[in-house]
Amino acid sequence: DVYKRQIKKLRTTPKVHKAFSEELLDKIYDHLKEEDPIFYLYIQFMSITIMRPIEVCRLRVGDLDFKKKIIKFKAKNSPLKTKIIPEILYKQLPDLSDKDPNLLLFTPKKIAGEWDASESNRRGYFSNLFDTKVRKPFQLPSEYTLYGFRHTYISKVYRNLRKTTSPYKAKSDLMFITGHKSMKALESYLRSIDAELPEDYSKYIE
Repeated sequence: DVYKRQIKKLRTTPKVHKAFSEELLDKIYDHLKEEDPIFYLYIQFMSITIMRPIEVCRLRVGDLDFKKKIIKFKAKNSPLKTKIIPEILYKQLPDLSDKDPNLLLFTPKKIAGEWDASESNRRGYFSNLFDTKVRKPFQLPSEYTLYGFRHTYISKVYRNLRKTTSPYKAKSDLMFITGHKSMKALESYLRSIDAELPEDYSKYIE
């Protein structure tokens, strides 16, 4: 115990997940629609539902209720979480009504299939796809990751909410969408991704 108290904890720098510009997003999506439609839909699913990559990798056909347009899944901070399937995503999903509910939603070769791989290996597969199908073709630095899509969509939703409502109301509505457990956690997250920027403050400098 004495030795443990003497060992200082090393500070770690959190990894940066840079958001994508609208122009870059359009180019990536156009590229993936042709190059890898399954990976494109994987990114759309993760971004629009604002789920983590590993959470999407866990999904099975039976986790999606197409009649109610909801998803039930195991989340990072909850054993069972429910989210809606927004219409913009619902329209992109194929008809899975005749599929075995135990099939994985995303596999390398098809939507709704079998895949003998662990959760971490499935997540690793899609992370590697990002490297080969997105980062390398577009010559992007390491700050761009799969998580960047999630950050991009959260920022977009928040900024659009802010156009018509107060910061507090916008954050309250956003917290309901993202699933953050507290306002403090959400505000910390928004600061980390620079979701809200100040107005031009030139007049205070002149």
